[in-house]
This record gives sequence, structure tokens and C-alpha cells, in this order.
Amino acid sequence: MTDIINVLGGKSHLLTLIILVLHLLFLIKYANVTFSEKLLKLLLSFNILSYYSILMMTNSFDFKIHLPIHLCYITEIFIIISYIFNTKYFYPWIVLNGLGGGISGLLNSIMVEDSVPIEYVHHYLSHFNLLLFVVIFIKSKFHISKIDFLKSIILNLLIFCTALSFNQFFESNYWFTKSKPSGNNLSFFFPERPYYLFMFIGIGLVSYFATYFLIKKNTSTNEINN
Repeated sequence: MTDIINVLGGKSHLLTLIILVLHLLFLIKYANVTFSEKLLKLLLSFNILSYYSILMMTNSFDFKIHLPIHLCYITEIFIIISYIFNTKYFYPWIVLNGLGGGISGLLNSIMVEDSVPIEYVHHYLSHFNLLLFVVIFIKSKFHISKIDFLKSIILNLLIFCTALSFNQFFESNYWFTKSKPSGNNLSFFFPERPYYLFMFIGIGLVSYFATYFLIKKNTSTNEINN
């Protein structure tokens, strides 16, 4: 058991995970949609502004690492865009990315010894924000159509190809196309490149289908109750 905890980031990571999950469960049970949305907007603003401001002010920003190109981080950016422009167009894509991505990001740490404190805050808060958005989506009784599902997969494919090209040109590792994630995480148990990429893609597709059917079941239950 201790070995598994160490692989996942150690006791501090486990404690952080427990605290965030308890907060999320509290919001699920007691907070309404209006309060949750206000809280999410506040957390999003704090997370993005503090992250890039501190990185810039401390000369720690590295475009090979800190750009919001990883799927979870670009998804978080689109939550902000959706709120700013008051559009729900990207909601299905955000939720399909958010549930699996949020859970995976909270379970796995990609922090290393050189990571600065704001990177830890950004990592945990970004994935918490994704899960909070999913909760709001479900409570608001939105649904995801088959067309939304297919469009989301195509959009992710386009982003993946863009990240792959970016990595080839700048020798970066967005979407972990060149090497497995750094830090302590479950990819430790995965085979080397390119096989771990196939496993990532497979896990992503399973997550997509699971999220789609979860939302579909929730929508169907609400329709029956109404």
C-alpha cells in the first residue's frame, strides 16, 4: 500500500487529494448551481491569473512547459471563454474531457523536485475546476448528443496533432508525445514509447464513453422524474 502511495506522489499528494475530494463532495451535496458557478468563476480567475503572473514575475515561465496545451489545461481555458462569451457551445466537449481528465489529474502527480509552489497549486486547482464544472453541468441537466460526442473526439484529434507538431518543432512534451509524464504517477507501470501513448488514447476513449453514458443516464432519469 505504501509503495502505491509513493508512486502516486506520496503522503502530501494523498492528503491534498482527500481535502479536494471532500470539498467537492460537500459542493455536490449542499451547493446549488448558482453558488457553484460563482465559486468556479472565482477559482478560475485566481488560478489563471496567479499562475501566469507569478511565473512571469519570477522569470520561471517556459513556453515549452507552461503553455495551456495539455488537454486539461486547454479545457480549463475554454471554460473561461465559455463564461466570458456566455456560450454553451463547448460544454459537451469540456465535460467529456473534464470528468476523466479531472479524476486522472487529481490521482496522478506530474510534479518534480524543480517544480515551484504555484505549479502545484495550478495542477490541483485546474483539475478540481474541471470536476466542479462537470458537477454544474450535471446539476443543470444538460445533455450530450451523439454529434457532440463525435465532434469532441475530432476536436481532440486536431489538438493532439497540433501538440505533436509543436513538440516536434520546439522539443517540448505536451500531451506527453515524446516521453511519459514526469513525477510520481501511474504511468510508471506503463510500457515505454510508443506503447504508453496507445494506452493513454485507449484510457481517454474509455473515459469518453463512460462520461457520455453517465450523462445520458442522468438526463434520461431526469426526464422520467419530470
